[in-house]
Amino acid sequence: MAGLSLTLRAIALGALLLAAQNASAFEAEPEADTPAVCDDIDDAPTDAFGFTDGSGIADLGRGSLGLTLDGNAGVREGRSLSRSGTLQGSYGLLPCLEVSVSAFGGTTRSMIARERLKDRSFGGSLEAKYRLLSHRDHGFGLSLGVETGLERNDDRAIGQFSSYNTAFEVLADRILIPGTLYGAVNVSHNLIWNGPTPYQRSSTTAIGASLAWQVRDGVYLSGEIRHLRQQNSAGFGNHAGHATFVGPGIYWQATDELAISLAYNVQVAGHERGLDRPLDLTNFSRHLVQLDIGWSF
Repeated sequence: MAGLSLTLRAIALGALLLAAQNASAFEAEPEADTPAVCDDIDDAPTDAFGFTDGSGIADLGRGSLGLTLDGNAGVREGRSLSRSGTLQGSYGLLPCLEVSVSAFGGTTRSMIARERLKDRSFGGSLEAKYRLLSHRDHGFGLSLGVETGLERNDDRAIGQFSSYNTAFEVLADRILIPGTLYGAVNVSHNLIWNGPTPYQRSSTTAIGASLAWQVRDGVYLSGEIRHLRQQNSAGFGNHAGHATFVGPGIYWQATDELAISLAYNVQVAGHERGLDRPLDLTNFSRHLVQLDIGWSF
């Protein structure tokens, strides 16, 4: 009987140890359906704010393809029309990190002082965005981005030259009314070097804010205001001009994979250094239009 009692005690002790090990392993193993901290399911779509962007990024292991068509028009004296297209591929490479590669091309046709001008350009860029804060844990979303690109220009008046740019941006958004109203704020600084040597340095600083209202499932209407400043230096000095834009936008989530958005901005205030006239129609255009078509996978 004593031997049987010892055997039962050993079996019970072994069962307790095995149960403790299983409980510890269960606690250490993360839940499979728990999203990463940067993947907020209650985010508004990134493109729902017009020219302004939300803080959302691609989920880990998922990607998207996007086609952006831009047009702008309006100069001080004469007329000008620019059209460009950008094809971009984005992928969630690491948790909270999205990388993008894009190729673009465009043309500008102008009539300035009775002189016909034509400019063609093409190039590519590489961008990375990292989501630093999420709505779920901090009450608002915050992402940091950096983009570098190369552009080749062929201008009928001055010949061929290259442009290099590096842009830094901060993207923030917040849910104001769950499922209905969202707000976003962007701040960016784009440094530009134009050749041929010696390269001329310039930069553009932009601050934008937008509200997006979900009028029905997958359909958003937006209104935004943006202020842009042009400098003839890589920093914030040597101010050349500034402009303020306002405009509406619309976003439609056509299917789970396909989304289409359209935004329009018009310059309502501005000033060019050295001219006593309203608006800055030398550094910026009067009218801006942007059409985005995105496919996620």
